[in-house]
Amino acid sequence: MWSMVMAAGAAGEAPAMEALERLARAYWQPLFIFVRQRGMSHDDAADAVQGFFAHMLGRDPLRGVERRETRFRTFLLRCFSNWLTSEHRKDAALKRGGAVFIVPWSEFDSDEARMEPDSVDSPELAFDRRWARTVFELAQSRLAEDIATRGRPDFLQEISRRVFHPGAEGPNWAEVAQAFSTNEGAVRKAAADLRGRFAALLRQEVSAAVSEDAEVDDELRYLFRLLSSPKNSA
Repeated sequence: MWSMVMAAGAAGEAPAMEALERLARAYWQPLFIFVRQRGMSHDDAADAVQGFFAHMLGRDPLRGVERRETRFRTFLLRCFSNWLTSEHRKDAALKRGGAVFIVPWSEFDSDEARMEPDSVDSPELAFDRRWARTVFELAQSRLAEDIATRGRPDFLQEISRRVFHPGAEGPNWAEVAQAFSTNEGAVRKAAADLRGRFAALLRQEVSAAVSEDAEVDDELRYLFRLLSSPKNSA
């Protein structure tokens, strides 16, 4: 998606703007965390995110894209930081009610969004950490949708749960085999297949937000470093 947006550039073509809107809708959480980490209140942070997206999608921000900004997260944070320090926020700030917003207001009322920042991370690192979690969660959501279309979705859902949330002792494949009247070898193969499918989906999500295939591996390595840090693994 990001490659298509960059290719359209200043032309502001409709497909590119639709792709940009999809990216914005998917990746609003890192921006929200960024301004909360800077000390902004919950409601002001929500207004800022909504106002920024209205500005970004309504004023042809692609004119400011530079070829060196090959990652969507880099472009997004730069634009947001510039907007926060400009007069645009005063002009474009949105208040609740009466308009169609990029992010439904209910998203800002989740338990996670209501939590007070408690990290010593810089706003920029907090942004990157939430970006990594968002990419991971999007891939998990796509995997769940994939599982729902297959045969024996309950069997695959249970395996997926144990693969991604195994607990301290790891997944008990013999227990799954017994519960679903199959053998442990079949369960292990299904688990390996799901891991492979998830890896492919995760790669697709990362690919959607960089402009060159050569950057995908670097972005994945950075994502895994962030996800494996004590803060995100706790």
